This record gives sequence, C-alpha cells and structure tokens, in this order.
Amino acid sequence: MSFTYTGPSSSDRDKIRFLCGDTVQVEMLLTDEELDWIIGQYPSEEKRLAVAFRQCATLLTKKPNKQKLGPQEETFTDRLSYYKEQADRLEKGLGYSGTPPSPEYQAEKVFEKGMMANV
Repeated sequence: MSFTYTGPSSSDRDKIRFLCGDTVQVEMLLTDEELDWIIGQYPSEEKRLAVAFRQCATLLTKKPNKQKLGPQEETFTDRLSYYKEQADRLEKGLGYSGTPPSPEYQAEKVFEKGMMANV
C-alpha cells in the first residue's frame, strides 16, 4: 500500500488525489495501486473522479466516529457527506450526453383568458 503525491500537474494519479483532497499520507484514503486501477478502468477523467469520490465515501462509512476529548470532537460525517455529494454531482453530470438537463422551474401560472388580446 503505497502513497505518493508530488502535485496536481505531475500525473493522472496526482490530479485525482488533488481534486479529492487526498494529499496527506497520514490521512490517506486511496492507495497508489487503487488509483492506478481506476485510471486503467475508466478513460474519462470525469468518470475517474466520480469513482474516486464514491470510493472515498465508501471508505469513510467504515471508519468509526471518534469520541469527544474535552471540548473537541472529531467525526467523519462531514467528510462523508462531502464525498457523497461530489460523487452524486459528477455521476449526475455523466448521465447526460451533450445536452445539459433542463432546469425544473416551479412557478405560479399567471396566464388568463384574453391576456394577449390587442385592445
């Protein structure tokens, strides 16, 4: 289980690490081997990133929340929700081919009979 990170512009692996925020070895979520597998499986950068975010979220669900130590408390809930939201956003964007989704407007209807009549 190796970990390397030299900056976002040096390799595809480092780009994914940078965009996921997995840049500190002590708090590593994905190993180099796992990232290399993702890169080999998915040619699209967006899909790679979506899979990496989903995997990070999956790994965080397995970590227990830490207890309070005085006034400080450390939990993984915020990080987990962030990774889930990012994965959902990327996966939703990948579901559309070329044409973005239409926004879902909800407004009150203001039309009435004869409103376009030229008086």
